[in-house]
Amino acid sequence: MSRPRLPSPDYRLDLDRRRPETLQRQARRAIEAAIRTSRPGFRLGERLSTLSLARRNPIHRNTLSRVMDELVYRGYLRRVPNKGFEIRSRRPERPSRLSRHHLSLFTLAHRHRLMTRSQAIPEACGVLTARQLSRAQAAALAGLRPEPGETLQLLCRLRETRSRPRGPWTVVAIERTAVPTALLPAFLEEALREIELRGDFSVLRYLERAFPNDDFFKADYEVSLAPLPPELAPFWESSTAPMSVLNVTYGSAGAIECTQTWFDSARAVLLAGSLDVRVV
Repeated sequence: MSRPRLPSPDYRLDLDRRRPETLQRQARRAIEAAIRTSRPGFRLGERLSTLSLARRNPIHRNTLSRVMDELVYRGYLRRVPNKGFEIRSRRPERPSRLSRHHLSLFTLAHRHRLMTRSQAIPEACGVLTARQLSRAQAAALAGLRPEPGETLQLLCRLRETRSRPRGPWTVVAIERTAVPTALLPAFLEEALREIELRGDFSVLRYLERAFPNDDFFKADYEVSLAPLPPELAPFWESSTAPMSVLNVTYGSAGAIECTQTWFDSARAVLLAGSLDVRVV
């Protein structure tokens, strides 16, 4: 008796350049959906390659390589040396490096009965393509995995605290947040408006409004002694050199935002625990 013929692999990803999402994000979500539904070519144990996917879809292999890297990280694929990738799981567990613990200066300040406010730094805010980022910015925002032509919105702000209603405000941190424009096109405009109206802004609070049915996780925490960029150095008031914390927020859409925080180590102590600590 002859064996039943298996259906041919269906590598179509239905990508459309007219959509606001980048091809990289479209491809990742399409591959995830194909794996979850066990579509021919995307079943457990089957092999995938960037070449076979690029042949059937209008997307460059370099972009697909970044997509595959993210799918490996998220647990859908595993690398097979010299043979591409193998489907590892239909519904992988959340990667161990992702955590629900969010470093919140707002929460920390209120826990110590301090008043807080945000002050935008307009000259350091704006919309840049990935190609326009400086080398240091590109390295810091690598967790977002932006494509060269993708635009990112940068929000830069001072975080200030005071202990008395009429006391002086003290700068305790400078925060720079990057968000892909395709994912949240009005982020920068709405964040600046909220700072102007409310005097403060929380990225997590914003994401919870933008994605009310989503869960958010932090990843890629790094602590370093990297100096403030030249454009931000004039705003640092403390004589103590700042410490830097870098993290990425993930949701169902993948990497949503990346925030780098420079904080005054004379006024705050970071308990690193399992964080990656490196001296630059």
